[in-house]
Amino acid sequence: MKKLMLIALFVATSATLSFATLHRACDDDRTIAYNELPAAARDFIATHFADEEVLCTTVDNDIIGRDYKVVLKSGTKIEFDGDGAWSEVDCRTQAVPEAIIPDKIAKYVAKHYANVRIEEIKRETLKWEVGLSNGLELDFSHNFKLVSIDD
Repeated sequence: MKKLMLIALFVATSATLSFATLHRACDDDRTIAYNELPAAARDFIATHFADEEVLCTTVDNDIIGRDYKVVLKSGTKIEFDGDGAWSEVDCRTQAVPEAIIPDKIAKYVAKHYANVRIEEIKRETLKWEVGLSNGLELDFSHNFKLVSIDD
């Protein structure tokens, strides 16, 4: 019985160490030069944040792919997928550029939350998340129907 417990402990420890090594090898979050961003990401920044200075660009390689993160001097954080399509824009205390907000979401916010800014927007495969300047977070389905409100 003692021998069986030692073998089980050895197997569990080996598996944990192997997973940790694999995870570390695949989770390579490192700083990159701005020109190493995909062209689509650079175009997005040039279009919507032309007057902003880029402070930091990183790439994160993990098991399911890679993504990029950009931090601007204003504190805005932008995340891009491996192809350079934006997935999240967090402008912290200023409005997200109107051009990236889907029309149905912009109209809903304007109608129900007059004088409130959209400061964060995140798009996923099946939903959109929107952070407002009043602290509310709105979740919309992929076809822009409101599904939840979180305060």
